[in-house]
Amino acid sequence: MQCLARPDGSSLLLVTSPATLGGFWSEDNGDTWHAVKAPTPYPVGTSLLGSQANPERWWLATTSLPGAHKSGVFRTDDKGGSWERLDIELPKNEYFQELSAHREGQVLVGLTASGDTFVSRDGGDTWQAEDLTGGRPAFKLAFLGDDLVFQPSQEGTLYAVRDASGEPQPPVELKFLEDGQFIHSWDADGRTIGAVVLGREGGLAVSRDAGDTWDAPRKDLYGGSVLVSASPTGDQILHQGSAITQLDSGDGEFRKVRRPGDLVAGFCPLPEGGWITADRVHGLYSTANWKRFGRVGVPAAPVTALAVSEGALLAGTETGLFRSPLPVAGPDWESPGGLFISGNHIVDMDVWAENPSLVWRTRRINLYCTAERSTDAGQTWLQTAAWPDAIFAVHIHPQDPDRVMHSFGYLNNGIETLGVRTTTDGGSSWQERDHGRFYLDFAADPSDPDGVWMASYTNGLYYSSDFGGSWEAKTTDEANTVLVTTDGTGASRVLIGGEAIRYSDDGGTSFHTARIDVDGSLRVVAFAQHDGVLFAATASIWYPGNPPVVTAGRGVLRSKDNGKTWHNASGDLPFHDVRALTVDPGGRYLYAGLQGGSVHRLAL
Repeated sequence: MQCLARPDGSSLLLVTSPATLGGFWSEDNGDTWHAVKAPTPYPVGTSLLGSQANPERWWLATTSLPGAHKSGVFRTDDKGGSWERLDIELPKNEYFQELSAHREGQVLVGLTASGDTFVSRDGGDTWQAEDLTGGRPAFKLAFLGDDLVFQPSQEGTLYAVRDASGEPQPPVELKFLEDGQFIHSWDADGRTIGAVVLGREGGLAVSRDAGDTWDAPRKDLYGGSVLVSASPTGDQILHQGSAITQLDSGDGEFRKVRRPGDLVAGFCPLPEGGWITADRVHGLYSTANWKRFGRVGVPAAPVTALAVSEGALLAGTETGLFRSPLPVAGPDWESPGGLFISGNHIVDMDVWAENPSLVWRTRRINLYCTAERSTDAGQTWLQTAAWPDAIFAVHIHPQDPDRVMHSFGYLNNGIETLGVRTTTDGGSSWQERDHGRFYLDFAADPSDPDGVWMASYTNGLYYSSDFGGSWEAKTTDEANTVLVTTDGTGASRVLIGGEAIRYSDDGGTSFHTARIDVDGSLRVVAFAQHDGVLFAATASIWYPGNPPVVTAGRGVLRSKDNGKTWHNASGDLPFHDVRALTVDPGGRYLYAGLQGGSVHRLAL
């Protein structure tokens, strides 16, 4: 994260996330946030950097996407309102994993995935390959005034390139390590370097003049990690150990502080006073004293599942479950069961219509998956079973909450098994049925409680009349998601979403292609309905091939004629890569879960 100071004393906060193409920005110390409107609809961003000389100028590095565009760098001078692709040609299969800018904003250095450096000396207009590292592939670098500091990929020490912004000198090793010592982690900003040194007599070593001189390592700050943030009143250093976190707020003295979550990923001292801190899992917090924290933003995680359960909105992400009472009043969502940076993916959720407090979910936890049940609207969860495979959609029998189905897939001794598991006793025992395919979505048949429609991606749509015991193929058209609507007379319409939206009025015997008034190719991945109005979520998808298949997210589509025609209903939705939809009929809101854009709502 960056705190870009303005001449009038205010600041612009720029926050990036591994899950988003662009990021988010705030001009009121985090009270409100705006999504960065990225130059490409595809999630291929690697680095977003703001200019300290002109806070409204940003650079965004992107990776290549075969079939869409090459890797490169974009620039904006109006906070993402418009973008210009800069003139740079990188070697094949290369991209910038990191960008660093001189404080005046004219000199930029891009570090490729292979550790090479490219330099622009005119604000990004033109770029040249320059070997600033003396042939040493680097994995991290930072401007400190006119100098550049970097660490080679194969060495546990640091080097400095003096006058890198003018006439670069050959890199010189910074002499602060003793025999047997090596760098565990480091960070740099302003003119300050903080390095966690391991080995005999190690600790936290600090240089406040870009590496010319160093304080002796502080043994009481051994191990852990370090963050450095520039400040007009003195560069600040945050050291995070396993048990204690200490902050040097610019006066050279370290004091014990609290941290708001598991691990601070970045922090900014604000010109107006106080700090903004970022925890990659738990969100953004403001603090005036590092004792009390107020959450000013939830993580921009990919939202893969949404559900409304007994007065609460549940959002399943790749880091865990977020929960908020309805109506949602702010960013301080609950996280039942905790959040983890990886291995805690909520895949799907289903709420029982007869008792909305009952929710089933599927979850991937590192190397295994679980089926779990909540009877209190997502506040607590009971794991019913776990398997060392992948599981996907989950479906509750409309008349019996103890009958549940989920789709699964695994490989055992080279033999692939794909299909559904069912339980009739609330998860105490499960029966496995091999269908030869996995399913991404289920929908109940309103005319038959045991009937289930099953969407199987490129395999098409299938129907089971005995709750997964057997199956019947209905169409080979792509089916990422399935929805069944009723017109009040008992008749039903079946819709499937894929590279098109198709509907059937004869129980799946024949399908018709709906008209979609949206330019470009798309992929529909979720449906929702409310008072006869239908909604569809679209997401970006890339399939390898020759040529590859590339589609961008087109936001949310709406149909008012039961799915025959569809129009764009995205409005001011900041990201058009939508993964999940749900409706709160009581509050009359449509909620959309975005890829790296959290949850947004539309009044119905």
